[in-house]
Amino acid sequence: MQNSKAMKLDTNNTKDFEIIARYLSGDMSNDEVSQFEKQLEIFSENKILINEMKKQWAQIGNYQSKKEVDVEKGWQALYGRLDSEQLIPSNNVAEHRLAPVWVKWAATIVVLFTIVSISFYAFYKNTTNLLSLQTGNESNTLIQTLTDGSVVYLANNTTLSYPEQFASDERKVNLKGEAFFDITPNPKKPFRIETEKVIIEVLGTAFNVKSENGNLFELAVERGKVRVTLKDDPTQTQIVLPGEKISTSEHQLVKAKNENANYFSWRTQRMQFKDESLSNIVKVINKNYHTNIQLSTQDLGNEKLTVTFYNNSLKYITQLLCLSFNLEQEVKADSTIIIKPVEK
Repeated sequence: MQNSKAMKLDTNNTKDFEIIARYLSGDMSNDEVSQFEKQLEIFSENKILINEMKKQWAQIGNYQSKKEVDVEKGWQALYGRLDSEQLIPSNNVAEHRLAPVWVKWAATIVVLFTIVSISFYAFYKNTTNLLSLQTGNESNTLIQTLTDGSVVYLANNTTLSYPEQFASDERKVNLKGEAFFDITPNPKKPFRIETEKVIIEVLGTAFNVKSENGNLFELAVERGKVRVTLKDDPTQTQIVLPGEKISTSEHQLVKAKNENANYFSWRTQRMQFKDESLSNIVKVINKNYHTNIQLSTQDLGNEKLTVTFYNNSLKYITQLLCLSFNLEQEVKADSTIIIKPVEK
């Protein structure tokens, strides 16, 4: 193993694959092992990956066998599983050059090698940690601000799964239940919501989505526009505009006018924030109450609060925020509300 500049392990680099295989199979010399493990210490991602693979290796070590193994058959089974689960890297590293090398080192542990390899690919495919928000039977609306500034209002019995950090080219979440989305515009990173029946794509807009138990899907747009595509039949796709709603019926997308003036009002009746920053809470209040509340310092915005508002007046809300952090408010002539530390 060459003593080269430290780098993150790259799934699209055949040499990296070979090095990892040699390390796990015990085919490295002591000096090579020492150099490799020093490289792992430099990048935490590398260390996490190898540790996870070591665990897999140890947990299923009972699969090892001294009996003869059909190497070619084992490789084909491995490749088939990786391909079916879309875990083969895009540059075809699993073609002729890679197969003989990996099979050589794993000839007597094909089953073990298959499981560890799939874990290896899956680890890199899901490097971004997924977070999950779930609401219970209570009628509160849980409000969450995502890392891109988008705000999601979750109705009861709803689950939202989203990455801790969005990818560089898209913002993708999964929804089961009902939620209102107020999306921060970013044409270079479209926002996508996946439900059981459809895929929703937006650039910057506000809309309501219902997706329950695979039997119901309905979307209504408050402002902006969204594209809805049926997962079972991608040719079924519709653009939905403000004042319109769309639903599914017998494997078809059906669009109609939204004639319910109070369709979106549920989200602000019982607003609940859990361990949310004061700056994000103020942002939501300003949006829904059409106000201009400002924090006197940036540090105030970092304060965290868990609170629920039940159809409360703006005066009550600002008073509660001030009491929570020993602050006071100043109302300017233009109705701007400044929240600041109490003057001594």
